[in-house]
Amino acid sequence: MRLSGMLTELRTWPGRRRMIAAGIAAAVLAVLTLASGAVAVVDGSLAFPGAAWAYAVTVVGAGLIGLVVASYFDAPIGGEATRCDVRWPVLGLIAFYLTTELREAVPLISDAVRPVVAVAAVALLVWALLERLGSEHRAVSDRDQDQDGEVCTTCKPLFPAPRVR
Repeated sequence: MRLSGMLTELRTWPGRRRMIAAGIAAAVLAVLTLASGAVAVVDGSLAFPGAAWAYAVTVVGAGLIGLVVASYFDAPIGGEATRCDVRWPVLGLIAFYLTTELREAVPLISDAVRPVVAVAAVALLVWALLERLGSEHRAVSDRDQDQDGEVCTTCKPLFPAPRVR
């Protein structure tokens, strides 16, 4: 799926998915900001000791993570989320934390490499969202009935249906 197709797909999302995306994005932004030490209280006032690019990347990353998580809810039949869909967004979230983390005296990633890793995390999350929306689009698109669809043999459903006795 292309980026323009992704934007078209996002416009057709129901309100519930949009609310989930906004809520998750706000929660991720708050957790990343507090966990990384991007906001501090100095002499009774708020201080922002991080670089300006780190705050912008954190906001963009939180929004992308919100969209990816919201895509797991109300998926069309055949486009259900699997455990394999979760690994790349989790790696993206970890990369965002490592690039914006300010509390360690000796950071795991050097200051010169952090912007590069942050851009890679954004690209990873955009790719994960494109793949997720692409699998949903393929699940509901009109295809030739003789053609077999994609089958993942190693992934389990993220939300398996309950067993009926």
